[in-house]
Order: sequence, then structure tokens, then C-alpha cells
Amino acid sequence: MAYTPKPNTGTLWPADKKADNYPDFRGDLFIERGLLKLLVEKHSTDEGLVKVSVAGWKATLAGKECISLKASEPYVAKPAPSKV
Repeated sequence: MAYTPKPNTGTLWPADKKADNYPDFRGDLFIERGLLKLLVEKHSTDEGLVKVSVAGWKATLAGKECISLKASEPYVAKPAPSKV
């Protein structure tokens, strides 16, 4: 049975660091097409960048330590309700 990742999640694994310019971690992030479209439409900058919030948790999967990731829309604080 093939592994099916949960939507908008990913994992970073320690990388085989052979030189200083090699990454410390490598992995994949699986973003649902609908969220990706929303991010591009709603959270693009004038410079053509797209803002994505990413959270990470230390985890152990298949006996190896890693960082489990979750992608989401950027957090936007709601204004406090006014007291009238």
C-alpha cells in the first residue's frame, strides 16, 4: 500500500550534509490545489511572491527524528471588537 500524505502537510528529514552549503534538512510539502489557488489569489505580493504560513513539530516517524510540517493561509489578526 502506497503512502498517501495528508493534505497541506509535509516532513523535513535530516540531510546528508557533505558541505557547508548543503541543506541541514530536506523534504516535501503536499499542498492541496484549492489551498494553493487561494494562496496565489489572496496572498501574492506585488513582487510575485506568495506568502504561506508553515508550522513545524519535532516528530519521530519510522524510527527517525524529523520535523512534521503543516501549511496554511497566513494568519491575519482580527481587529478587537469595539466597546460602545
